Amino acid sequence: MVDALKVMILEDRKQDQELVKRQVLKYNPKSVFLIAENKHTFTSKIEWFVPDIILADYNLPDYTGLEALLHVKEYKPTVPFIFVTGGLHKRDLIAADILKGADGFVLKDDLQTLHIRLAEIVENLQAKIKLNASVAVNKIELKMRILKAISMLSDADDFSHKETIMEILRSLSADFMEK
Repeated sequence: MVDALKVMILEDRKQDQELVKRQVLKYNPKSVFLIAENKHTFTSKIEWFVPDIILADYNLPDYTGLEALLHVKEYKPTVPFIFVTGGLHKRDLIAADILKGADGFVLKDDLQTLHIRLAEIVENLQAKIKLNASVAVNKIELKMRILKAISMLSDADDFSHKETIMEILRSLSADFMEK
């Protein structure tokens, strides 16, 4: 489990903020929270705060959760985003969830399941981090093999297509440098 989960909550109602906090603390008692109650507060705080997860109501007086999601996907695309709302029907949230890239939703009437959803998201995030690290290691290993092949070929006696093969290997090596 993560030591301290940094949670940003976009919610205009104090009572709902507290209920969400309580459920998050069931998952991780060391969680820290940053609250945004409107568009201005959310967009200004998200510039400097890097949360581990964002929990957002769908309907706010001057902003929607969908607008917040689009903002997050543009500026903090790797941060998981969950709708926590009571203002929409489940089918509407599923559509928004699928079409816009949210990591899920929890209805306020079913808030007691939020800690379970958080566990799933954190587990998926950790798996994705491990996969990305593994891919990075594989790329480095492949790059080293290509460089070793170039070195071996440059020391080898001339043979037909030697320069062509070396040029292909150099090109592959350059491709890895760009990524």
